[in-house]
Amino acid sequence: MLVLLPLLLLAPLGAIACLVPALAARAGRIATMVTAAAFALALVLAARVLAGGPVAGANLWLRADALSALVTLVVTAIAAACAWYGEYYMPVVLAREREQDRWPAGRYEALYLALVAGMLLGALANNLGLLWIAIEGATLASALLVGYYRRPGAVEAGWKYLLLCSVGIALALLATVLLYYSAVHVLGDGSRGLHWSVLRDVAGSLDPRFVKLAFLFALAGYGAKAGLAPMHSWLPDAYSQAPTPVAALMSTGLLATSLTGLLRFHAVTAACVGHEWSSGLLVSFGVLSMLVATPFLLVQGEYKRLLAYSSIEHTGILTFAIGVGTPLAVFGGLLHLFVQSFAKSLAFLVGGSIARGAASRRMDQWSGVLEASPALGTLLVGAGLGLVGLPPAATFLSEWLSLAGAFASPHRGAAVAAVVALVIVFAGLTFHWGRMVLGRARPRFTDLLPAASHAPLWALLAALVLLGFWLPAPLRALLDRAVEVLS
Repeated sequence: MLVLLPLLLLAPLGAIACLVPALAARAGRIATMVTAAAFALALVLAARVLAGGPVAGANLWLRADALSALVTLVVTAIAAACAWYGEYYMPVVLAREREQDRWPAGRYEALYLALVAGMLLGALANNLGLLWIAIEGATLASALLVGYYRRPGAVEAGWKYLLLCSVGIALALLATVLLYYSAVHVLGDGSRGLHWSVLRDVAGSLDPRFVKLAFLFALAGYGAKAGLAPMHSWLPDAYSQAPTPVAALMSTGLLATSLTGLLRFHAVTAACVGHEWSSGLLVSFGVLSMLVATPFLLVQGEYKRLLAYSSIEHTGILTFAIGVGTPLAVFGGLLHLFVQSFAKSLAFLVGGSIARGAASRRMDQWSGVLEASPALGTLLVGAGLGLVGLPPAATFLSEWLSLAGAFASPHRGAAVAAVVALVIVFAGLTFHWGRMVLGRARPRFTDLLPAASHAPLWALLAALVLLGFWLPAPLRALLDRAVEVLS
């Protein structure tokens, strides 16, 4: 509890500080410092989990196991990188907005930290009702951030995101109620009926009918938040209209938190009725997401919409891998959850810098990035390698392990479909990246952001490449423990 409470209080207190008029001018620096401190605490929490097992608090309403610690690391690491970048990026972008469209100073950072707070609470919640509240809170904060620019397209995307995800969250609430109803009849005590650690222990005594129905609702509800097809229609508009740091955080941290909710239901369902039923659904929806994203990814002209469909594809990969259920595939899927966060956030952030320099979000205006700015060109190449899963990016290792585990399981047909989708995505992204990176630079290209803004981008690239060659022993141990949580 000594680690959980400070970790959960940092972001809300930081958000309040950003709203204080005397501190609003320094809100960007406050957000950076708060998220960096949260990342340091997440490292401490992961070490505690490895050393002594799950860390619980608040009468089991909060609990950090290996899966929670892994997701917390993803959320805080990407939040810190995006906050640092946003400290330089947002003033440049907002300077171009009309005076009447600008929000008061500090509002963006306060909403950003509110989003971080919701994701952290969702990652560390042991009570499924608290998990639902956390993700609903993150949805509200992120909806305001999607429409932050107040342009017609941004406002429309924000409302679309809020409406569609609210339907998903409502379905997730039904899943929570059904599981609680089944648990109360077994436990006889409603106070513990939503604690995930308790539900997992008594899963064999739960009514299979209610558990199956609860998982279906959770798959639709939390799957919509994670961007699984066919519940993904909000995602391209939201990512394309949201501020770049927000889109990067939503595609990584919010995805990881939402998927954690789905995996909690999956673990209880597997313990109740056997893993084949829920695993088969995860495999099916994972492959469907990969196949649905592929044709749209090939024809995109706007960079952030391209990344949105790439995000759907990566969500499909890790959902498919975890659904396969073999230890190797689950390890690969959880590793992919971790390393694809570096690749996607790097892709969004470097794209934000290039869009500022090219004065356009369309990829056909980005010709010759490597010539125009060798630094941004190198970062863009690294992001592309991570998205397609080529060495030396760590996503190559995670996808290889996921597919190796799948081909060693009864899901070989789904594995073949996944390979076909990956090959097509590789061809499409290689084409898009070749046009952006190579060729002659357009004369108007200028890098408007200071070099200091790119420090977190280089850190993300370094992590992506380093983990492709070497997995530190603590990270391997944490992933192994997370596999056990889902077994």
